Amino acid sequence: MHTADEKRGGGTRFANLFRRHETLLLESATEHLRSYCWPFPPVTQVQVPKLGQHTSRCLSARQHNHKQPRLLAMWRLCCHRRPVELDPGDPTQTTLVSRAQQPCATTCDHIVLGYTVAQTATLCTWPLFQHLRLFPLSLGEIVSQQQVQELHLSLTQGRWQHRKWGYPFQDAPPGAHLWAWFAHDTPDVSSAWKKLTNALSGQLCASLNFVDDTVTVSPKRSFRPQGWVRSHNSSLLRYAALPRESVCTENLTPWKKLLPCSSKAGLSTLLHALQLFTANYLSLALDLKTICQDEDCGHAVLELQMSVSLVFDSVAAQNGYQSWSLSKLFGAGLKTTCPLASMSAIYVDTSNNGSVGRFHLSPEPTQLVVSGEQGSQQRTLAVYDLKHHVAQGRFNLAAQYEKPHIYWLIPEPALHITRYIRGYGLERGGIVSRIRNNHPTKAVRAVLLDVIPWFLRVCLHTLRITAGSRQLTPEHVSYQPGLDRERPYHLELTLVLPPASETVVAFEFERAFLKWTEYPPDANHGFYVGAAVLSALLDAPVANYSGDISLCASLRHCITGTAPGTRESPGKQFVRIYTETLLVSLPTPDFSMPYNVICLACTVVALAFGPIHNMATNALNAVEAKKASSGFVQQLLSKAKGLLRKGNQTGGSGEGETASEGKKNQ
Repeated sequence: MHTADEKRGGGTRFANLFRRHETLLLESATEHLRSYCWPFPPVTQVQVPKLGQHTSRCLSARQHNHKQPRLLAMWRLCCHRRPVELDPGDPTQTTLVSRAQQPCATTCDHIVLGYTVAQTATLCTWPLFQHLRLFPLSLGEIVSQQQVQELHLSLTQGRWQHRKWGYPFQDAPPGAHLWAWFAHDTPDVSSAWKKLTNALSGQLCASLNFVDDTVTVSPKRSFRPQGWVRSHNSSLLRYAALPRESVCTENLTPWKKLLPCSSKAGLSTLLHALQLFTANYLSLALDLKTICQDEDCGHAVLELQMSVSLVFDSVAAQNGYQSWSLSKLFGAGLKTTCPLASMSAIYVDTSNNGSVGRFHLSPEPTQLVVSGEQGSQQRTLAVYDLKHHVAQGRFNLAAQYEKPHIYWLIPEPALHITRYIRGYGLERGGIVSRIRNNHPTKAVRAVLLDVIPWFLRVCLHTLRITAGSRQLTPEHVSYQPGLDRERPYHLELTLVLPPASETVVAFEFERAFLKWTEYPPDANHGFYVGAAVLSALLDAPVANYSGDISLCASLRHCITGTAPGTRESPGKQFVRIYTETLLVSLPTPDFSMPYNVICLACTVVALAFGPIHNMATNALNAVEAKKASSGFVQQLLSKAKGLLRKGNQTGGSGEGETASEGKKNQ
């Protein structure tokens, strides 16, 4: 038997041994861990710290890692075009913010529900993913094995209408959309990308396994890292889209299972498939990035942000009123809060209450606070403590408007793009993108990314960029020609859009002939072309814009409506816009011909089977030849002679009977 002191001594010796082993592990894996531990280097140069500094920083990071993992849960609810967001404040909070802003031109309620789970393990330890509480283990293993430093995934049903709804908190194109940054020491990025897409396909029950080299590109300027990455080399970036992918409950269920409280408690209990899939717009998003906690990035966290964006058409259902409530939108109120969150709150933006329509909140808020400035304006937020309200019973937040909804024109967004197909026939065609800069005096520098499938052979010499009657020259052109059945066409343009103008980017293409095995079952439906991407930095403040949640260093920026500007361009707001997906018809063979041939062949066989069967089965017997029949006149004469002969016979028999009777009388 060991005494308590011996046990404590043994535990101490084991702890010291573990620390020494841990130190040796860090020293032996220095080259692997360097990509996560040193300060954020400039893009143009790399600074590598010494081994002693690196090891000490990792050890201090591990000591700092004894804190509990963080859970940041956010809920953004916006009535009528402007979404909702959360204030993290304390690292363990669940927050909902509702914005009752000016009504939109159509009947819409824009709702965004998001959870953010931050693993407090530093950059020196998170790639190992050995000790996790709130971070989903399955996703952590996928990221760790494939050496993913940043990941962005969205599954979207419907199209966001920028000219009617303004800018969303996080834009996403229809279908599946995925891009990822890999570590600089990844041995084979293409192989890691393929394994990542297959793993995510099984994780979310989506068709991401169809992402291959024919739909994958590495953009040069459009998708820069939103978190901390070791290298900004675009060869470590992969981008792909599947516009045909649909979203259904088989994607929503595994998505909810990644949440810390799943769908058992908290705001996630409002995610009922029956209500969600009746929305005009639905987007499930998953964003994974590394966030530095200090200037030299000595301590950082791996942040997983999950969000659901919805657009409901509820004004028509409310007899023309904008009134909304949790039970009307989701079918039920809140009964519980997530026990893993230290704070749960709802924020309702009441800044414009009374200016474009007065509404009353029920129940009364706990307090009123003034948020930070958005440009030159401040926001007044009504705060609800969910734990206090839920303890009193089912909580159903509602906003009741005094007057019906008034339809009016809203200002167009500062930057807008639309795209369409032109031409006729099945040989040639063209793609036209129209970019509108509505700023009256300032030009806008933007990057346009267009990925064209290999079966549309782009003719680069037909590229035309015009603004009115002027011919524009792009600042930078990145073009990679496609290869049949190997890779798509990749066109990336850096443009300077003149103020108050519309810039037209157009080029021609030729349609390719596919093998008959390459056509989908619904070949006559057409082939989809993924959405183009327009990225730009706009002067703050931007109308109808509240910041991209995937860009926020902390969720407080999104609550106050101030999107963080870049270090190189302070006072700017980053905007990424996706265009419509295109549907193109290709030369398609008549796949109904086999059916027609089968029907015709079966008909011929059926008609010929009877006579052939009779000829093959009936016995042939010899018969005497019949006398040749006389003509029609001869037949008439013979019939007449027969009648006369019959009459004569009848007359002769009558005379004989008379003579015999006379003899008897005598």
